[in-house]
Amino acid sequence: MSARLLFLSDEWIAKATELREEVELRYGDRLPEPPAKVAVNITITGIPHRNDLSGHIDTTAGSFAIMEGTLDAADVSITTDYITAAELFTSQGPEAFMGTMMPAIFGGRILVEGNLNELMPLIQQQAIQTQDVPREAQELAARIIAFTEV
Repeated sequence: MSARLLFLSDEWIAKATELREEVELRYGDRLPEPPAKVAVNITITGIPHRNDLSGHIDTTAGSFAIMEGTLDAADVSITTDYITAAELFTSQGPEAFMGTMMPAIFGGRILVEGNLNELMPLIQQQAIQTQDVPREAQELAARIIAFTEV
């Protein structure tokens, strides 16, 4: 087994990006389009080993891109803490994801600025395991979780 990397460390981000790019290169033509075109800025606070991290999810080009840095024209902005982000990221399966996501939103651990309805199709997609995604691409999350240390 490879070395475990601290969640959201520079090394972790580089390895996760490398795996995501590998999946996109190998299976991108077989990946379904995201259920909505939305640009979301994300800020993760309280990271014990670095300053707060800003990133974004952008599906406006018809694919699902998670990148560092913020977008000038985001539809929605989300702020959450490190522990909540780690719980969401490492949740395995739709039930675990929703079991973390909804209480975090309603409990104020995930703050949403903008229209939550813009984000709901992406949240709902995470709650459904789709058979349209190649098995190897579905395994991407498991591969990343395998080297993630929280």
